[in-house]
Amino acid sequence: MTDTTIVIDNLQKNQQFTVSDNENKTFIIFLADKKDQIGKVKIVIRGKQSHVQILGIIIGSAEQKIELFTLQDHQDEESISDLLIKSVLFDRARFNYQGLIQIEKGAQKSNAYQKNQNLLLSPYAWADSRPYLEILANDVRCTHGATIGKIDEEQLYYLKTRGLNESCATKLIINGFLREVIERIPDQKIQNMLEDKIEEQINRLVNLPRSSYS
Repeated sequence: MTDTTIVIDNLQKNQQFTVSDNENKTFIIFLADKKDQIGKVKIVIRGKQSHVQILGIIIGSAEQKIELFTLQDHQDEESISDLLIKSVLFDRARFNYQGLIQIEKGAQKSNAYQKNQNLLLSPYAWADSRPYLEILANDVRCTHGATIGKIDEEQLYYLKTRGLNESCATKLIINGFLREVIERIPDQKIQNMLEDKIEEQINRLVNLPRSSYS
């Protein structure tokens, strides 16, 4: 089984990738700059016994708007796709996510999973998550779920009682929230590179005065 990791750091109107027999591919959607982004990422799974991971980390700030649509299109049997996308939103950033799992008639014995979680760091940040299933085969396993929430104040308070200031405690919570995605990246060099970029962005955003967005 061949292993491939692909990083997508700029959304396009219609990006499509194909996975063939016995391929193991990881797609990483990493959006952490300040520009608005709108796009679609479609993964066509045509191969038997192929495995696809779709991982996403979205860091939004200022008045940034991000719209992302993903499609996991299973066309052949005994394939697996697993999507995990997390966003951290500051200021007035907005993230609109729609994800579709599509299982064709010929994709029996396939498994497809989809999870989107969003963490709001400002009362003015906004996220909307809409997962969909379209299943035409009868011997498959599919799950999907989405959450949108704020930082747990009790957790923040606990960390502060342990001697951390609010900025350090907030960074620790954000890093813990994103850790699940980072740990799934199979390529160590890419994992290290993204960890450095995340740390740089989170340090900048947590320490930045937020008065202009209050």
